[in-house]
Amino acid sequence: MVIDQDFALPMRGAQAFWRDKVQMGPGEFKAVAEEVKTRAFAVSGIAKGDELNTVFQALQRAIDNGTTFKDFQTDCEETFARRGWNGKNPWRVANIFQTNTQTAYNVGRYDQLQAEKDILPYWMYDAINDGVVRPTHRDMDGRVYPVDHHIWNSWYPPNGYG
Repeated sequence: MVIDQDFALPMRGAQAFWRDKVQMGPGEFKAVAEEVKTRAFAVSGIAKGDELNTVFQALQRAIDNGTTFKDFQTDCEETFARRGWNGKNPWRVANIFQTNTQTAYNVGRYDQLQAEKDILPYWMYDAINDGVVRPTHRDMDGRVYPVDHHIWNSWYPPNGYG
């Protein structure tokens, strides 16, 4: 298989996925149907508006340019300070960054792999296996299933945040 430019980061599929997102407040997000939540962007504790847009745009830069978590923190410093998330709740900021960037990259990678399923008809689940891996994820590690197997509906990453 020849690796084309789209397999390099930044990934066009991830960028397209992110650009299609619709910003909404937490109340709006809770009200939409489950099947459309993937296309929504909301941050619990931030209403729709300039603060939400600041976070959204910082994540867009991270996806487009591969900027670091530290850059993201700097880009959103004023917003996170107003919310009291600096220092006291650093896990929250890390979760916002990791969940959104990893979801975008994994949607892009999923689309790429689906396009290559005639060449790569099987996928293997590969757990991180660090000190905090969940037992169910450890048990799935190394298991191989056909690309179109229903297991990927719930086990394709990211799955099990934090």
